Amino acid sequence: MRASELNMQELLSFSPEQGKIRLKDSRVLVFDAAALGKLRKDLIDTLGMDRAKGFLIRYGWSCGFEAAMSIKEQFQWDNELEWIYAGPTMHTLTGHALVQPNIIEIDRQKGTWLIDVNWNNSFEAEQHLLHFGHHYEPVCWMLVGYAGGYGSAYLGKKVIYKEIQCVGQGDERCHIIGKTLEEWGDEINSELAYYEVSKISEELEAAHQRIKAQNKILEQAVIVHEQLTQCILQGKGVEDITANLSELLKCTVILENRDLTPQFSFSTQTAEEDLLKPYLNIITSPSFKTASKHYLKQRRPFQIVDEYSDFHVFRLVSPIIVGNELHGFISLLRIGLAFKELERIALEHASSVFALAILEGIKIAEVERRLKGDFIDDLLSGKFSDSKSIINRAFRLQYDITLPHRVVILDIHDFTKLIQSFRHNEKKILHFKTELVNAIQSCLDQLGKGMVVNKSDIIIMLVQQTKQDNSETDTRHLAEKIIKHISNRFPKVTLTVGIGSICSDLSDYYHSFLSAQKAIEIGKALKKYGQVISLEQFGAHAMLFSAVNPNDLYDFAANQLGALLTYDETYQAQLIPTLEEFLNHLGNIEATARTMNMSISGLKYRIQRIEEIAGLKLKDAQSWFNLQFALNILQLSGKDQIKNKL
Repeated sequence: MRASELNMQELLSFSPEQGKIRLKDSRVLVFDAAALGKLRKDLIDTLGMDRAKGFLIRYGWSCGFEAAMSIKEQFQWDNELEWIYAGPTMHTLTGHALVQPNIIEIDRQKGTWLIDVNWNNSFEAEQHLLHFGHHYEPVCWMLVGYAGGYGSAYLGKKVIYKEIQCVGQGDERCHIIGKTLEEWGDEINSELAYYEVSKISEELEAAHQRIKAQNKILEQAVIVHEQLTQCILQGKGVEDITANLSELLKCTVILENRDLTPQFSFSTQTAEEDLLKPYLNIITSPSFKTASKHYLKQRRPFQIVDEYSDFHVFRLVSPIIVGNELHGFISLLRIGLAFKELERIALEHASSVFALAILEGIKIAEVERRLKGDFIDDLLSGKFSDSKSIINRAFRLQYDITLPHRVVILDIHDFTKLIQSFRHNEKKILHFKTELVNAIQSCLDQLGKGMVVNKSDIIIMLVQQTKQDNSETDTRHLAEKIIKHISNRFPKVTLTVGIGSICSDLSDYYHSFLSAQKAIEIGKALKKYGQVISLEQFGAHAMLFSAVNPNDLYDFAANQLGALLTYDETYQAQLIPTLEEFLNHLGNIEATARTMNMSISGLKYRIQRIEEIAGLKLKDAQSWFNLQFALNILQLSGKDQIKNKL
């Protein structure tokens, strides 16, 4: 017979007149999982977590051993492996868990054993969560004992199973590995005590030792808490706290934000740091990434393991909670050795310290935002009593406003619709605005220097210029990089950027702000969202752009350049670029020819063709003005808008 042929309908027989139910030849009982869960809770409440764990492991062991011997005698198996396969099959059929084998490598003659399986829907994890919530270590004790007892009955020597992932501690599934004592080596020593029955006197002595050990753990945890708290009292930030925690616990520490993006990482172990480099280079734990949606709901420390070809990375993670809001994660990393109670308690204390530091940072940031906002309001409106007062206010914000600047406005396209996507949740809206401004400030800090503030549906930047005569082009390149960065970080956000005029004096900021606003108006009128616009690129035509209906502008450009656009597309000519260069060089034939790498005679012929096709004279001042204006419209709006009017 094969294990896969086991069928509960055939195996079960009911004798209600005798009050008996039989599974093959063995009498069985129907137990409610909730009843076993209540028994488990009472055992833990009465005996404590540790003693209850030992009791349930030993009970499971006995059940597994007896089940193995009974199953062997009651069935004629095709081979001995089918006897082994029958164990997890019966566990599945009887509703303990869905058993999914990963590795089965057994040699009875050599006395070797390696079984790696997943348990889905473990009743034991389910009941523990119901009564106690998530635990800091695996909780399927009875099932682990059962598997070990069954394997030991088959192999004739002690087989121990260890649960390395568990739903009861926050993992997606339960994952167990079984080996012989010899194959486990020292790694299993911490579990062996649970398989031995102790006398009351021994239990009391063990309890006394546990209390002493727990007191020592608490003392060490208090030391960690006090030293980290001192970091805050000394005005140190989260980076210093991360470094101190790494030094105190002698392991690698990673601080991540709530998007699982690392902020800081430190290690005091050089050799371990070298091994962890590939791990750190992939940003965060692979299993943590995979199960991040689940872990984001956790409110207490939990441990996970990442398996690599030649080592395991143990990671103890604690969420950082400020109020009821998750602000990030602090993690301890170590190779080959699981974290114990000391590290768990210390990390829980550390997360509280990080929460205090973050809260302090939030308050400081709120004050700075308000001060910056008021400062920029007064600067751009010109509402300050004297130059010295506004300069001093800037210096108090650690900023020098006397250097050359440009005012830049970043307009969020369809801001109302974007806000509606947050369903009018003011907290989420505020968080989004803060994250957006912080991202822009961070980008600006990397590319240049300046100040960023949020004002309703626009963001204002003061962009410091490296020299007095900085061209608009330098700021344009910076703005384009910011647009690209923000579109990658916030895919739903489209920024249109208006660049103001250069500020050489404090009174220039007001005019720079107005010119940036006018540039934004032009961009909106021509529906050029997600682009960088400045009045300087249009010169005297800028006022016309903001005053005239966009469709009238397209009609005007089509009337002036339509024939040339059609000719260029039909014959693959370069009349439009030639006209643009000619006007840019103020009609200088020699300069234009050099720029376009053409002969003077060839350029003169092309100019003649432009005049013939467009039906105008380039020496006429009005024609010159009209063409320059039409080319500006074409540059901003693109060919498609003009071609639609032809």
